This record gives sequence, C-alpha cells and structure tokens, in this order.
Amino acid sequence: MARFFTKKIIFTAIAVIAGGSILYFVLKPKPAPSLITVTRGDIAEEVIVTGNTKPVQDISLSFQQSGRVARVYANVGDKVSEDEKLAELDASQLQAQLAQARASVDAAQAKLDSLKIGTRLEDIQITKTAIAKAQQDLANDYNDVLAALNDAYAKANDAVRNQLSALFSSAETASPQLTFSVSDSQIQIDAQSERALASNELNTWKTELVSLNASATNSQSDFDRVLQNGQSHLVTVFKFLSRVMDAVNSANALTSATITTYKTAVTTALSETTTGITNINTAAQNIASQKIVIKQQNDQLSLQLAGSTPEDIRAQEAVVAQAQANVAAIEAQLTQSVIRSPINGTVTREDAKIGQIATPNQTLISVVSIDNLEIDVNVPEVDIGKIMVGNIVHITLDAFPNETFSGKVVKIDPAETVVSGVVNFKVTINFDKPDPRFKSGLTSNLEIETEKKTGILIAPEVVVLQNDSGTFVQKYESGNTTQTPVTLGVRDPNGNVEILSGVNEGDKLVNIGLKTK
Repeated sequence: MARFFTKKIIFTAIAVIAGGSILYFVLKPKPAPSLITVTRGDIAEEVIVTGNTKPVQDISLSFQQSGRVARVYANVGDKVSEDEKLAELDASQLQAQLAQARASVDAAQAKLDSLKIGTRLEDIQITKTAIAKAQQDLANDYNDVLAALNDAYAKANDAVRNQLSALFSSAETASPQLTFSVSDSQIQIDAQSERALASNELNTWKTELVSLNASATNSQSDFDRVLQNGQSHLVTVFKFLSRVMDAVNSANALTSATITTYKTAVTTALSETTTGITNINTAAQNIASQKIVIKQQNDQLSLQLAGSTPEDIRAQEAVVAQAQANVAAIEAQLTQSVIRSPINGTVTREDAKIGQIATPNQTLISVVSIDNLEIDVNVPEVDIGKIMVGNIVHITLDAFPNETFSGKVVKIDPAETVVSGVVNFKVTINFDKPDPRFKSGLTSNLEIETEKKTGILIAPEVVVLQNDSGTFVQKYESGNTTQTPVTLGVRDPNGNVEILSGVNEGDKLVNIGLKTK
C-alpha cells in the first residue's frame, strides 16, 4: 500500500510540472517581430558585367606608295606625339620633280602677268628685228638654191650619160639599146625605154636651169617651182638607174668581171643621184622651215600689236592653274612617302627597315593611344534592352582593388556577338578621366546604371513575400500584422526594391527574411 502511494505522489508531481510548463509557454508574452520602416530614397537598377581595358585607338600604318625606306625614326615602345615622323621613303626624285614643277608655275605666272600688263614697245621692236633676220635667212636659203640645183643636175647627168655609157648603145636616140642581153625581156624593155625618158628629163632640166641662171630677177616662187621640178627630174633618173641595176642582175653571157664593173658603175650613179636628191630636199626643207619661222613671228607681232584678249588671259590662267595642280600632286606624293603618327601614343610594331622596298598598304608600324583606354564588354541579350548610350558606369579594376572609377556607355554594337552559343552584344565604356596607371588588358568589373529613381518609396526585399497569389508584405500596426498586396518596381544590387503601391512612407513591415514561390 505504501508502495502504491509513493508512485501516485510521483505521477502527480510530474503532471503538475508538465502542466506548469505548458501554462508558462502559453501565457509567456510573444517577442515583437523584426520590423523595417518604409522610407523615401534613391534606387538605381544596374547590370553587372566584366570586361577588359583596351586602347581607344590601335592604328596600323603603311606607306601609300612604293619606294625604298630611307629613314626610320621610332622603335617599339617609343612614346610618339601626333604628327611625329615615324619613317620615310627616299624622295630625292620627287624633290627634283617638285622643283621643276614650281619653276613651271613661276614661268606660267610670269607670262600671265605679262598678258595682263600688255606688250611693251621694246618687245614689239624685238619681234620686228627677229622677223627681219628671218627674212634675210630665207633670202640666203634661196641664194643657195641655184648652186644646189646646178650640182644636182651635174651629178644626175654624169650618172646617166657617163657612168652608164658602156651599158647602152644609141643612148641619146629615141631607141636606146642595152649592150648585153637580159633573161627577163620586160626588164630589158623597161630599162631601154626609161633611158630615153631620163635623157628627156635631163634636157628639160638643163633648159630650166639655163633660164634661171640667165635671169637676174628670179622671184622666190620661181625658185620654188624649179626646186619642185628638180625633185621630179631626179625621181625619174633614180627610177631609171634602179631598173638598170635589175637588168645587170639579170644579164646573160657576161663575165663576172664585166658584171662587177657594170654594178659598180650603176652603184656610183645611184649614189650621185641620191646625193643630189638629198641636197635638193634639204634646200627645200630649209626654205619651208624658214617660212614657218617668219609666219610665227608675224603672228606674234600681230598678237603683240592687238594686245591680250580676255580669252588669252583666261587660257593662261588655266595654264597657271594646271601647273599649280601639278605642284600639289607632287607635294601629295611627298606627303605619302612619310609615315606620321596620327595620335599621341606608343609604338607597338615597327617592321620598317632602312633599304627595304616598301609596297603600298603593307603594314609596317602600329601605334596605340596612351592618353585614354576604353573597356569592351559582352552584355547578354536579356540585359541589353536596359542599357543605353550615356548610362553611368561604376568601375573597379582588379589591379586597383580599393579604388572605384567612373565612366559612361559610349557605344552599343547593333549586331550580336555569339559567345559559347550565347547571344551577346558588345558595349564600349569610356573612363571619365584618364589615369596614367591604366594599361591595356586590365580586368574591369562594371556596374552599369540602367535606371535611377530618386525620392521614391523603398524597402529591403526581405520584407516581400511572393507566392502563387501575388506579392505581399506584412504591415505591423498596434501589435497586429496584416498581409497587404504590393506592386514592386526597380530593384538594385544592394537588395532594395521600389514599392509602387500598397504601403506609405513610415509604415512598419515585418522582416520575414523569406522569399517563396
């Protein structure tokens, strides 16, 4: 019995302790929830990407024309300034051409100035003197005609009647005969008939010369006529002599010695006739040339007396312009024979060697900019719609971990770039301020501000509950919580979110620290 009583006491004690514990936990006051106050502030949505620095300008340079490299002024790693010479070709020939072209401009300009001023009396007198001299030279040329004609006649007469005397019988009759037979009868007939023609030509020529020699009042036209006739007479004689040579070459039953003698005679006759033809032609050409000189000088005198016309001045102005254009063209070629740095930068490639032959558009030197760098990044297509040119960018560089730099979006490529099967778009960012510590290829961490709002209702995202019914927050008022639907706007990387509707500034929200679907 005592044993039973003891057990009852133990069980009663346990029940009392348990009941007390339950009562304690039920009646114990609940702790106040963690609350966050809705405030007004600023928020910025950002796209976070990584890229690398690169030169704003990376320029490959070459000569625009071929030539031998004469000088090289820069090496790899050298700092160069804008318009500084880097290399040049041998331009000695171009320099000579330029000097000649400039002289042509001076000459053309001097003539233009003269046309505008007009002809001086001294120049007119000089031209008249030159005309008088040219006319005297022409008279002298005509005075030499008679001697040339007489000499040519004598040579032709000797050629026909003396050199070939052994080759013809009855030579001065109407029917001359060759003294040997010819295998080709037509050649024989031609040679004999042309011997009669040659005799007639010589007789006619002699009559003309006798009349010319006897007259003391021969005009220039008389000499012109006799010169022309003399040329005609000599052509007939030369044709006859050529036919005789054909006959000798076709002769029958003549010894080799006789044939040689005959050929020598015909060759001598042809040589005399050729000399006569040359002398008469030279006299005729001298006269013709001197007449042209006189005409040109008379024309010049007429122009001088008439003065310069507007057309003359415009024509000479065109000559000056053409000469100046030639100078400009050569100067352009000289410019193309020199490679100059288009920017302030550093030489990263130098392949030009003195003495080598450079060809057009062959890259020899490369220069990268040193004053500024830019950053190229690939932005996924899901974010590219948020980014615009001009967006502010916060930049950190792995090389300078404790510093933040600023920049702006300056270019967005319109075409996609596929990287590992993912569509991206290349975006270029410029630093706001250059820094001499920057180098090409530095890893850059970028926060691109795509949208920024100020003076709006914001709260940490930890107050937001998302489920199948929508988006809610729990308002806390007077010890009670109320689940309230809200509309959210922009989010930032720091965990804040814009609240467009559902709460007011100063509302207390429960920090649920939870986001479920």
